[in-house]
Amino acid sequence: MNHTTRTQTRGRLMLALLIAALCLAAPLPVRAQSAADLDDPLAMAAFLEGAFAAAMLEHHVPGAVAVVVKDGAVLHAAGYGYADLETPTPVDPATTLFRPGSVSKLFTWTAVMQMVEAGQLDLDADINRYLDFEIPSTFPQPITLRHLLTHTPGFEDQGQGLFKLDPAEMISLGEYLKRAIPARVYPPGEIAAYSNYGSILAGYIVERVSGMPFTAYVETHILAPLGMEHATFQQPLPPNLQADMAGGYNYLNGEYLRGSFELVVGSPAGGLSASGLDMARFMIAHLQHGEYNGARILQEDTAQQMHSPLYSPDPRIDCMAHGFFYQHINGQYTLSHGGDTMLFHSSLRLLPEHNLGIFISTNGTNGSMVVETVTKAFMDRYFPVAVAELTPTADFAERAALYRGNYISARSNVHGLEKILNLMTPTSVSITPDNRVVLNYAGQATSFIEVEPGLLVDPLDPDNRIVMHALNGRVRLSPPMPFEFLKIHWYETSAFQGVLFVGGLLMFLGAGVGFISAFLRRRKAHEPVPAGSRLARWTAALFGMALLLFLAGFLVVFSDIDPALGVPTVFFADPGTLPMLLVILPLVLVALGALMVVFAAAAWRKRWWSAGGRACYSLLALWALGLVWALAYWNLLF
Repeated sequence: MNHTTRTQTRGRLMLALLIAALCLAAPLPVRAQSAADLDDPLAMAAFLEGAFAAAMLEHHVPGAVAVVVKDGAVLHAAGYGYADLETPTPVDPATTLFRPGSVSKLFTWTAVMQMVEAGQLDLDADINRYLDFEIPSTFPQPITLRHLLTHTPGFEDQGQGLFKLDPAEMISLGEYLKRAIPARVYPPGEIAAYSNYGSILAGYIVERVSGMPFTAYVETHILAPLGMEHATFQQPLPPNLQADMAGGYNYLNGEYLRGSFELVVGSPAGGLSASGLDMARFMIAHLQHGEYNGARILQEDTAQQMHSPLYSPDPRIDCMAHGFFYQHINGQYTLSHGGDTMLFHSSLRLLPEHNLGIFISTNGTNGSMVVETVTKAFMDRYFPVAVAELTPTADFAERAALYRGNYISARSNVHGLEKILNLMTPTSVSITPDNRVVLNYAGQATSFIEVEPGLLVDPLDPDNRIVMHALNGRVRLSPPMPFEFLKIHWYETSAFQGVLFVGGLLMFLGAGVGFISAFLRRRKAHEPVPAGSRLARWTAALFGMALLLFLAGFLVVFSDIDPALGVPTVFFADPGTLPMLLVILPLVLVALGALMVVFAAAAWRKRWWSAGGRACYSLLALWALGLVWALAYWNLLF
């Protein structure tokens, strides 16, 4: 590193320290003395054995690994349960490979910082400088590596095509990135919205600038120096590691179903396979500022820069470091990252002030609950905390209406079919009579108290904080990690859309029965029926049938669940491969809806039916227009 680069680095470190001071300015829970001795490996082994046994049994997870490092050495390493239920083969922390999911990103960010250290990358340069294709200039501000490191480039989210099960469908990083360029929906640096695409871009930049495939770069510059012989980004696995791969399982109807090896097309975002003890080497290297057993993957000042705060939506809550989540848990400063595939769930957490790290990985679809439960138990045992009483704000009522409402994650799709997922993952905020703010997300309700205007604190976990503020007139809720919530309008809620679609279907089916009844009655009475009137009713009946077929087809596609993976099989398909029925029917509905509007006008002009009949048909036509609008709004008109 040259003198200029070192000077710039020191300057940025001073800025990072200032950000850190702001992040730490908010009052934290009072730390209590440790309730257990961290240096007693036997007591730790017994504690973790019990914690894993209970959690794995409750959540039906067949296997797990846990590694704890302290002061540059492995304090505890153990496998729990089975890597392979068919053999059966127990988990071996030294050799059994798990899929850490997005924990892989820490290797990508380490590679980026290595190249920054070498002067090959500039964190503040427009990333288009390093690419062989163009990220659109949607906003005046360019996207930089700093934005990628903090998940603030402003991309919409898209997941389809990221995972594959067939190796023949794997494509290169460059091809994937060029095919799947997401829209830029937020100005860079403004909103933290977790972005796999941004992480893959960073890995591709490493590949482009280094002249080495990303997998080879990480192998040469991180895995090999650390002696991580049971770790790889290669997909499928190299022959010498295939026998060590843990199976991933879903517990369904009383039995475990084994899934296939999940292929992550964007490997920098989640393609790693590694054993627990190999992950220990990586943790020790970061705890020792880039050095492990005489090998150095980062210079000390670069490692300190990587671990320093880089972005926070508000100084009263925790920050994003350079790729790490910079959080406080039980009053302890931690650097962490979680990771999930469909089958594997993992967490890596460093406590630099204690030179301590813990890595956990599981091989079951419900493994996230095991990771969360054991991590909390570990922190509560070794770092118990006495929590002070929270004092609610006196003027909360003035802001209650701002909180109350429905939200979507900022990490959502805007321009593609995946936008519909917002309806399937409703998030809402309600206010209790005692002025608690209750966030309902992913089926869980968490209660908060406003302790300062706009600052919410969970009384059961005071490190869990959310800030509310308005951006361009839109209310947003910002937690420390890059998963912000944006308030939505009434017409975007699942409740309204459910009434629109289900209510419309019932109305059209009811009208169809009425049309048939009227047709039979008139036919029996030999009453003449104008041709236009008959055609109008047939058009409405066909609209109802087309709507029924579309909703049924949509339900069939998204209820076709892979039994071993527990997710819809369409998730693994390429965009544009939905059944033709779901592509054609929305267009049919548009045409029929337009005809209904024409026939409604004709009915009033030519006085078809009774006034009540004309009013009912007009209501159906308006409802049809509403449904067509909804299809367009949710990007279902292909």
